[in-house]
Amino acid sequence: MGQEEPSLKSERRKCYIARDNYVDCIDKFLAQGKTEKEAEKNCRAERKNFDGNCPTSWVNHFIRKYQFERYKKTLSEQGVNIADRNALSD
Repeated sequence: MGQEEPSLKSERRKCYIARDNYVDCIDKFLAQGKTEKEAEKNCRAERKNFDGNCPTSWVNHFIRKYQFERYKKTLSEQGVNIADRNALSD
């Protein structure tokens, strides 16, 4: 069991680095005014690395979380108080 832990830790680290590289790439292209589809197209290598270094369930979770954080940032920039629990309901 002692040998597995360092391996699991290094695998998690690889996953987090791949995630951060992918998110940074997407953010870079979005900041340049590209659409989300264009950003995803330009970041295919980073996404492939992300998919290859993380379990699928983690990739899905990180992508959903990233998109929700971007959504909250957009709302905040529009002046919506996201601390209001009714702000995000329909």
